[in-house]
Amino acid sequence: MAINYDIWLVLLSLAASGIAMFTIFGFIERLYLSPAHSKNFLLPIYTATIGSGLLGIHFINWLALHRGTGFFEFSTPFMTASWACALLIGFIICIVASKKTVTINMLLMSGLIASLSSYSMHYFSAIALHAPASFSNELMATFIALLLALSVSVLTIITLSLMKIYTGENKRFIKIIFSLVTAFTVIGLHIAFSASIAGQENPIVPTANEILDRKMLVMVISLAIVCLFLLVFVAAIYYERYTENAFKFGASVQQKNAVSLEIKDPLTNLPNRAAFRQLLETSAKRNTIGGKTIALAYIDLDHFKPINDKFGHHVGDSVLTVVAERLQAAVRECDLVARLGGDEFAALIEDIESDEDIIPIIKRILDSINTPIFVNSQKIEISCSMGIALYPRDGDIDKLIICADTAMYIAKESGKNQFKFYDSEIASASNKILELQHDLHAAIRNQEFILLFQPKLDCKTKVVVGAEALIRWSHPTKGMILPSEFIAAAEHLGLIDHINDWVIESACAAIKQAKKHGLDLHLSLNLSRQQFRNSNLVEKTVGWLTRFEVPAHHITFEIKETVAMKNEIEFKTLLNQIKAANIKIALDDFGLHPLTLNYLKDLSVNEVKLDKTFITKIGESSATEALVEGIIHLAHKLSFNVVAEGVETEAQHDAVVRMGCNHMQGYLFSKPLTEADLYSFYKKQLSLTTPIRINTDNLQPLLS
Repeated sequence: MAINYDIWLVLLSLAASGIAMFTIFGFIERLYLSPAHSKNFLLPIYTATIGSGLLGIHFINWLALHRGTGFFEFSTPFMTASWACALLIGFIICIVASKKTVTINMLLMSGLIASLSSYSMHYFSAIALHAPASFSNELMATFIALLLALSVSVLTIITLSLMKIYTGENKRFIKIIFSLVTAFTVIGLHIAFSASIAGQENPIVPTANEILDRKMLVMVISLAIVCLFLLVFVAAIYYERYTENAFKFGASVQQKNAVSLEIKDPLTNLPNRAAFRQLLETSAKRNTIGGKTIALAYIDLDHFKPINDKFGHHVGDSVLTVVAERLQAAVRECDLVARLGGDEFAALIEDIESDEDIIPIIKRILDSINTPIFVNSQKIEISCSMGIALYPRDGDIDKLIICADTAMYIAKESGKNQFKFYDSEIASASNKILELQHDLHAAIRNQEFILLFQPKLDCKTKVVVGAEALIRWSHPTKGMILPSEFIAAAEHLGLIDHINDWVIESACAAIKQAKKHGLDLHLSLNLSRQQFRNSNLVEKTVGWLTRFEVPAHHITFEIKETVAMKNEIEFKTLLNQIKAANIKIALDDFGLHPLTLNYLKDLSVNEVKLDKTFITKIGESSATEALVEGIIHLAHKLSFNVVAEGVETEAQHDAVVRMGCNHMQGYLFSKPLTEADLYSFYKKQLSLTTPIRINTDNLQPLLS
């Protein structure tokens, strides 16, 4: 097509293109900061606006650059096709540039689609307006035009993607510069496209020299140089802003998949805890430079464990998958959701000015989780509790996670299904957790834990048959700390496995040491509820048993009845592993909760321990005594050994003997003893024909 321009229309085209580009910057920012439902509403509107605007600018360019060229007729089908191509360009720009991250593959693919669409828009409109008998394309000119269009498309998407999160002082000025550059680029592309199309009515002489005359050659080369320098400039800014890892090319598909597996949760496909930590650090640096605030929302599902227990883990996994999808839909494009593990999630909320900016997002999260979930026709209702901490107000990255976690627990303790901001009231609790975390790390490192032993006696003969190992924390400044004050925190802080490993290893060492004293010691060890999730528990235990040459049946794992009930499937799996290793297992706090006969029948445990609340009330109520006697009788029918805990008086001892209890523990016979005192107690009991009594009048009970 011959170029014969009208300078005033060219200036009008530049103005229209510049204003359109500046407006598109605002569109992309709005999409980026909008929640999913708003984005779904805005996307078709912005797509139609950008596409229609591109087609309008294209017509202005046609009138400006092809003065004197007549329109032979108007073809509706070809004009519709041209408009469809323009809409596709608008859609590509909106959907890709508004994403939080744009991969190199996505960038190249979107650039290719946009460049082909822009060329097709020009071609179809040429046919629609001129309707010549035929059109042809000059191959070299077409290739140059498409290459130029690809460069411009990629540059535009990078620029839009970068500017939506740019927080520098000259943001508006940079937008204006890029808008003006884009306006000149649109003119140049129109010339390049026109030069590649030859028609019968206004033919381009099909020689390369005439296609690329001197003026057009200068313009194309100038435009290419501008695009090259701008591309390098934008890449440099992008590199500086996101570090060298942001623009890495994958060496192979296998490497890419391996990386994905390392940073993504396999069930929900969300970033995992390690990846979230890295993303949080990157976000903190970026927002610090821009003077912005970020919020961390720590999300924990309420009443999730009963879902696994009642419906099975496959249903629980389906629920977690749905929750992940709803969380992603509730936050904005600029925000991030991760699964930290189990039923715990986190949302990283960026570009906020105050607490009020966060509340609508948090409420959307609460509402989305509250909506019933249907899995295999099962209606499942669930909620969540959230804690929110702000960076940098509430501390550095390490403290931010703990602050949000602490606020979440306050929300849970306050009734669940709500959110709490970290504040001065919660700060004291958070500081205690930080201090406890530091002290627990030191305790593990310095081996500050000790084991005490509560002897277990035969009810009838009062011969010592074993002991229960009880952990204590010998703090260097706070003295002896009971497990009730630190075990829950150790579970929460992810340190319980270290402590449990120490307990099992120390117990095996104690049994071996007792053998040197001529004693056949059997020990019971309390398992934390989180040990259900420790797939290496039995393997590690067998390793220590082998190392210390301890027979496996000398160890009994005690698991609380309530934990076993709430984790039935996990408990039975662990039970089978423990039995296969010939380790014994006891059900602690037995009788506190109703159990079905089928459940009891399927429990292949060796021992049940009657909770001390029953023993305390034996002399007070005949009904309680009848209940305890019934429990003991039922346990014996199921071949369970029965241990009575908390025997403190002669009347209680006589009662458990009368009811047929096998073994007993309590302060009537001994308080928890050190290892050396336990050996002495053993030897005295074995040497005496009458039971040993200790004076408990002035003895302060120690909680196990």
